[in-house]
Amino acid sequence: MALDSNRNLRRGSTGADSVNEALNARHLGGTYTVASIPAAADNEGVTAYVSNGAAGNPILAFSNGTDWLRSDTGAAIAAS
Repeated sequence: MALDSNRNLRRGSTGADSVNEALNARHLGGTYTVASIPAAADNEGVTAYVSNGAAGNPILAFSNGTDWLRSDTGAAIAAS
């Protein structure tokens, strides 16, 4: 498996490196805050850990290409 030019997972490539590369490309490593997370428009379909995105509490968020959204409610992340 590997990512195509649109960052979609495709079959065909083999090996641990290509699978890990494909899976890691869909998640931003590290910890972000609402103020420091990269632009949602550049990360559609990607997940990220946001330490203060659920009214000051940590949350896994995902980008819909417009906003970073909370994984529990689907609301936009917010520090407060």
